[in-house]
Amino acid sequence: MATSPARSRPRLPPPAISAAELLESLPPAMLDEILSCLPIRDAARTSVLSRAWRRRWESVPYPVLNWPRGTPSAPIDAVLAHRTCPVSEFRHQYVPETEFHLSDLWLLRLASVGVQSLYLKFKWLKADGIVMIPHFHMLHPYIFSCLELAVLDLEACDFPDLPSSFAGFPNLTALSLSNVGFPQGLRGLEVMISSSSSLQRLRLENLRMPEEYEQWVIHAPNLQRLLITSDLVYGWQIDHLPSLEVAEVELGHYSDAQEIVNLISPLDQARILQLSMPSSMDNLLEGLSRSFVNLKCLSLHIPYCCLSSFLSIFCLARKAPNLEVFDIELGFHYEEDEGVDINVLNAQRAVDLFSSLTTVHMKNVTWNLYEMAFIQFVLLEARQLEVFSIHESRLCLKPNQAALALAEVAQYMRSSPAANLVISQMP
Repeated sequence: MATSPARSRPRLPPPAISAAELLESLPPAMLDEILSCLPIRDAARTSVLSRAWRRRWESVPYPVLNWPRGTPSAPIDAVLAHRTCPVSEFRHQYVPETEFHLSDLWLLRLASVGVQSLYLKFKWLKADGIVMIPHFHMLHPYIFSCLELAVLDLEACDFPDLPSSFAGFPNLTALSLSNVGFPQGLRGLEVMISSSSSLQRLRLENLRMPEEYEQWVIHAPNLQRLLITSDLVYGWQIDHLPSLEVAEVELGHYSDAQEIVNLISPLDQARILQLSMPSSMDNLLEGLSRSFVNLKCLSLHIPYCCLSSFLSIFCLARKAPNLEVFDIELGFHYEEDEGVDINVLNAQRAVDLFSSLTTVHMKNVTWNLYEMAFIQFVLLEARQLEVFSIHESRLCLKPNQAALALAEVAQYMRSSPAANLVISQMP
């Protein structure tokens, strides 16, 4: 009797491999590379994958810890508590007032792992509709234990008094302080700058100073970039800066022209200078005596468009024989003096004035007599001029004034046959 063939049993699928087991099968070097590409919070979460992954992220080189606004303090505390590898950069964009005290412990831990770049921005809280005195956090002296710092960027906090044993941050190349206070006086800031011999970039923006006036000096022989924004006189002086390349200075309510001259004169080595002048009807640069022979690019913001403002421009231009690019932004325009013409500015003529100038940008122009006279003067003097860009203001223009001014400017004589006038409106 015939027998039916035996039915073959169906093959069972291979056992499923979990994601954790699949990851563990990868070479260790590849696993570390994967972890290092994850945001630090996600890398810490891999601890839940398996026992083998529980603390793997702690030993992975993770040089940058960047905490965005709204990050709870718990993961930050946990990450710093378990880090065994160096941290080259720690950045917190928004430390709320409720967590000010926790930043002290962060500094202690960061000092132990040799942090090199530290960015901390503190934000004090205020009730809606209620004016409150801001509460600024006093940094813990642990900051002086971060001796590997190359970059220190602080905003809205108070800086502690320097300990007597402090010898500077030997590796510090960039220091940025915005809305930072020095309750113990400015000598600490002076010492911190001068003792950090590698400092190349310095930004001081709206510092909060003690009420008592005291003089202090910025001494940084290797400084290449300097930015100062200040509304008030704080007694600071600037020592000779032989390595300076770029300087940006925005001044507020200074009491007299001599203070302006004293602050600007030490910037004479700069190749690029951006200067926002304080509000004044006087020629604030009349006493300028230093020569800015390295200056190639000059940007000036003049709050008032008046004769004294243009006289200030010439005082600085005469000291910059190699100036190539000149950017001028004019502010509030006064009523015109009908007696102003090109002859008023001819008295400012000097040997080789504007002789190297190739580009001029003039902003917020309303075609008043001061501006017209200045445009005519530059066109006559700048033998290398290539572009004169004029941006008209949308304000203060009388009917047909722009069209008449353009027709007049087109007739001005030009020393440079390549000079090209470009007219546009301010956005």
